[in-house]
Amino acid sequence: MRVLRWILVLCGIALFAYSFTLPAVKEANAAATATGMIGYKCATLTLLVPWGKDGFQMLRDSPLQYVSILLSGWINPVFLIALVLAMIRPRLRASLTLSMVTTAMFVFCWIVFSQLKLHPMAGYWMWMAGILLALYSNLLAAK
Repeated sequence: MRVLRWILVLCGIALFAYSFTLPAVKEANAAATATGMIGYKCATLTLLVPWGKDGFQMLRDSPLQYVSILLSGWINPVFLIALVLAMIRPRLRASLTLSMVTTAMFVFCWIVFSQLKLHPMAGYWMWMAGILLALYSNLLAAK
């Protein structure tokens, strides 16, 4: 069971890492041939935008959009912390809590998609699958 769990974790990490090289989102009204925004650019923007001049303006104009972008940007760091904890002590309450928090944070991506009229692409789905596979590999390996 331990070997299967490690295989699943490594597959999840590989999906997560590779997803940053793929198109993650594109505008809803973009042409079908539009390539969209690459995953690492989405990750960088969601981390940086809330702290800039535009972010603080967004906080005044649209607090929900601001919080959604802010929390979407925190998914990757929270995931990495949760993953390290899950590898060290999988049954630790903090590990389980951070795994659930990471999963719940996906909702904020969908709020951003809705408000900015974006469609998720392959990179987004691979990113999400990689995170879920890595975090919940112990549940999958137990069956």
